[in-house]
Formats: sequence, structure tokens, C-alpha cells
Amino acid sequence: MINWISPFNYDFAIATLPVQIILLVFYGFRRNLPLMQSYCFWYILISNFVMTTADIISCEMNEIWKEFPLWIMYAVNHAYFLGFILRGFFLFVYTVEASRFYNKHYFWIRMIVSLPAAAAVMLILSSPWTAAIYTFSADGYHNCSFYPVIYFSTYFYIGCSLVIIAMNWGKMTRRIRAGLLSYNLLLLFGILVRKQFYHMLVTSYFSLLSIMIIFLTSENPDLYRDSGTGFLNKNALYLIGKDIQNKNIPFSLMTISLHNFGTLKAIYSMEQIKETLKIVASWLAENYPDEFLFWTENGSFIILFKGHQNKAVSVMTEEWKEKYTHLIRICDNYFPVNISMMLLSEEMISKHSPIISDIARYAIVNSYSENRRDNFSFTEEMIENVKRQRDVEKAIKRAMAENRFEVYFQPIYSVKTGKIEGAEALARLKDPDIGNIPPVEFIQTAERNGDIIEIGKQIFERVCAFLENVDTEKLGLRFISVNLSPIQCISRSLSDDLYEIAKRHGIPMSLFDFEITESMIDDYTMILTTIAGLSAKGSEFFLDDFGTGAANLNSLVNLPIHVVKIDMSFVWSYFEGKAGFLPDLINLFKHSKMGVIVEGIETIDMKNKMEELGCDYEQGYFFSKPLPPEDFITFMTDHTACATDFDSALI
Repeated sequence: MINWISPFNYDFAIATLPVQIILLVFYGFRRNLPLMQSYCFWYILISNFVMTTADIISCEMNEIWKEFPLWIMYAVNHAYFLGFILRGFFLFVYTVEASRFYNKHYFWIRMIVSLPAAAAVMLILSSPWTAAIYTFSADGYHNCSFYPVIYFSTYFYIGCSLVIIAMNWGKMTRRIRAGLLSYNLLLLFGILVRKQFYHMLVTSYFSLLSIMIIFLTSENPDLYRDSGTGFLNKNALYLIGKDIQNKNIPFSLMTISLHNFGTLKAIYSMEQIKETLKIVASWLAENYPDEFLFWTENGSFIILFKGHQNKAVSVMTEEWKEKYTHLIRICDNYFPVNISMMLLSEEMISKHSPIISDIARYAIVNSYSENRRDNFSFTEEMIENVKRQRDVEKAIKRAMAENRFEVYFQPIYSVKTGKIEGAEALARLKDPDIGNIPPVEFIQTAERNGDIIEIGKQIFERVCAFLENVDTEKLGLRFISVNLSPIQCISRSLSDDLYEIAKRHGIPMSLFDFEITESMIDDYTMILTTIAGLSAKGSEFFLDDFGTGAANLNSLVNLPIHVVKIDMSFVWSYFEGKAGFLPDLINLFKHSKMGVIVEGIETIDMKNKMEELGCDYEQGYFFSKPLPPEDFITFMTDHTACATDFDSALI
């Protein structure tokens, strides 16, 4: 049991020391984010440790101060007071950095707000001569007239921190908001407790709690590193990118994509994939040792070049081509990879900084096709494509909010009856600002950002509202096919949602055939769950666009799909003499007890030939283009009552 000289209680302060040492060692030996907030956290750790140790030592030494040289007494007490002031100041700076508080007056605001800390430091340093903060007289240690400045500085910076948090509340994530607010309030509470119980050294205890909150919410290095490659992750990319943009630091980017990453994942084991990524990552680290390297998952690396580049864009791309040959040679010894690159120059980023994240996404997705055209750096033409994507995204959001998606119907002809028996419901979008948007464009965009789930519901609602107001039996309609997106099928509530919509309009689910694309067959668990839910409610399924994906035929015939739609590209290729296997393919499905719809029928010869090959249904412009609801009703009224000779009816 230690017999302390002073009357102070050190229990809380001493208990924090081992934890502070562990944090200092752990944080000091880890690769942290190259941001001011990370440097501030390191300064907080150091200043808090100095404050704690100096507080304990000075309290003891002050009781027997005559046994030590006066300069040592001042040095130890200076260490405590300076640690106290700097810890509070760096906690404030950390709040500013973590909350992303930047504006054009940031430099001058920082200088002005630094004045209380600077004044307190000057008063502390001058105390041996001025006795401003404290002094030693004949009867020992004494606080002096400017001693309250120490606490004023702390209150001031906590108050400023709370103001900064309030001003930037909407810019921060919930986790960062909670962390910043809680540790500042905790610091304030700790100071009040310290003043209330003067002889208990609890300041370090509350400081340590605040440090732990900061570490757990935003400063743990593992939050920003990919364990496989060792590179910074996409969270780090966002923080670093925002930081250098807000501070107007010039930079350029290089996106590097493994174009066949999805295929590799399907063929090889995860251990083999990780080995490939390590090879590429090691190569990048060797060739770009001074740059920020990121792994953003899904086969994408990003290199961030901070500051002005002395090399021209053409030189950087030529260097890449030379290095690329060596990289491919290394990778081919393990797995064949298709690696593409796109350079976003400093000038391009500076010129289009508001859409830099969109530009980077476009570069990652399109770099392979652009490289094949010998394009390795971003161009203004690509910028226009990016802007078009943004316009389409905005148009989708507006249309969703205003429920402006339209439904067109394209007739489906039955070979057996010689009549139109069904129709495919097709989504259409016309924006007041940019006009008609092709379905493939807005659907791909909606799938990418997740809006397709809500759009799918709105489209199905439109279809049901249409069917509610027509006599399907009189029109001769036996089924309506509705497309399902792979993203829609992720929703576990899909079948219930669609059933409730149909029920609200009084439409039986048995009237609907849902079309699933071949690409969805990659995830059998998902598709089987979807099929089971909707089948239980009476619906059946088409496989749409067969021939455009990579579905396994053996697996396909085991799925409860009763009709396969052969993509128009196969049909056209057959008539061009390039797809002679089409009759065999049709026979395969017929023997598997599946119906066959062929798309893209545009002439009477195509229609007749597909009938000869045994197709059950036909769809295409020969019969009709997709029609708005009113025109579709007119079309069906004119032709439903016709004889089975549909050709003469059309003529």
C-alpha cells in the first residue's frame, strides 16, 4: 500500500494509465488515416497521458517542493497545465475535423478560436516570472489570479465544439454525431465533477472515456482497412476524398478494375480469389509506393495522387500500359484476369468536382470497354454520359414521387389459336425536362440505386388498375406478363406486396405470368423463394431473354418455369444464317414440357417459320409495337373477334 503525501485521491487517475499506454502503443504502430483528425487524435492521446502523469507527480512533489530545484517544480507543473490546455484544444480541433466544418473563412476562424489556448499557454509559460497561473512562495504552491483561465479555456472549447456539432448536424452520419456529442458532454460533466470534488483527480478518467468513444466511433484503424489487401477501404476513400476536396487540395485518380472479377468468384474458391487480389495489391504497392491505395470491393482498386502531378496525362497512361504487361504476366501464372484502367486528371476533377463520385463510378464500370477503344483517360464525352446518368436518376426520383411511370402493352400471339391471347406489360417514362427515356436506360439506373423495387410496385399497380376497368374475357386476354427485376426479388415481401395490390383492385393473381431474366438464375435460393411465394398465389413464370445470360440448362429445366422467351437476337441471327441451332433449342424446351415464345417477329416469313419450328407464342412488331392502354384496348377490340387467320386480319 502506497502512502501518498498529498491529500489528493489518485485512484481514478492511476487506473487510466495502463489503458492510455495500451492505446498509445496500439495507435502508434497502426497505419491510420492520413487526415488531420487522426493526427489530432494522436495529439490527444499524448497530451492526455502527459497531463495524467504530470498531475499525479506534481501533486506529490508540491507537498515537498523544497527538496527539488525550483526549475524542476515549474517543469512538472508546466507539463500538467500545458497537457490540460492542449488536450482540450485538440479535442476541439478533432470535433471540427470530424464534423467536416469547412468554409471560405475557415482559416481565419481557426486562428481566432485558437487565441484562448494560445493565451493560456503564454500565461502558463510566463508563470515563473509573472505568477499569472501559479507560483511557489515560502509556504509552497499557490494558484494565482489568472488560474481560472485554465477552466475558461476548457469551457470555451467545449462550447465551441457543441456549436460546431449543431451547425453541421445534418452533414454527419448518426455514428459520428453520437460520438462527437457524447464525448463533449462527457468532458463537460467531468470538469464539473472535478470542481465539485477538488481532491479527486477524475479529469483523466473522463478524458479517457471520451478517448474511448472517439476510438470506437471513428478512429479504430480497422474501420478503414481491408484485411485482405491491406489497402484503405471505401469508407477511407470517402473521408480522404471529402477532406482534400473541402481543403481545395489538388488531386487526381486512377481507377483499376478487374473486369472478370464476378466470373472469377463463380469459378474459383475464395482462397484463390484472395491470392489473386494480394498479387495485384502487392504489384500496385510496389509500383505506386507514395500514393493512397484503396480497395473498394467488387473488383475495383483506386489510386489517389495527392497534389499537382508533374507528369502529363499521356505520360501517366503510357507508363501504365508498360507496367500492365508485367502485371498480366504475373497474374496469368495464377488466374487469367482482365484488368482495365481509367485516369481522372487533376484538371478534369477540378472542372467537374461536384460530380466526382459519379465520374469515378462511371470510370470503374466502363473502363474495360473504353480501354478496348484505346481510351485510358476521362474525356468530356464521358462527362456528358455521366451528366446524362445524373439527369436520368433525377427524372426517376421525380417520376416516383409523382407516380408518373406509364405502362404500355405489347400483344403476344398464340400460334395454337391464331389469336392475341396475352400481352407483356412494359414500363415507360417520359420526363418533362429530358423527354422519353429508353426503358433499358432508366431500368438499369433504377436497379443500380435500388429504386426499381418501388418502381416495380407502381408499375404493377398501374397494370392492375388497367385490368380493373376492362373486360379481359371479352378482349380475349388469358394472361398478362409482368417483368421482375433481380433487385425486386431480394425483397422477402415481394409476393405479399404484389398480392395485396392485385387484391385491392380485384384482380386474380392467376392472370399474371411473371417474367424473370436469365441473369437472375445465378442465385437459385433467391429465385426459388420468389417463385414459391408467387406460385402459391396462383401465378406462373416465364424465363425472359433466354440467350443473353449464362443459365445452366440442366438447372433451368428443374425450375418451375412453364414458358421460355427466346431473345430476339437469337431469332434474328437464325434468319441471318448464324444460329442454326435454334430449331434444336426449341425442341429441347418442347421435350422439357415448356412453352416457347419467340421475340422480334417482324415479317410474315419470320412468323411462319417460327410456327413451323414449333413455337407456341410469338411477339414482335409484325403484330404490334408496345401500345398505351387506350390504343391497346382499341387494338384488341379490332382483332380479338377475328378468325384464327391472323394474317388476313392484319392485312
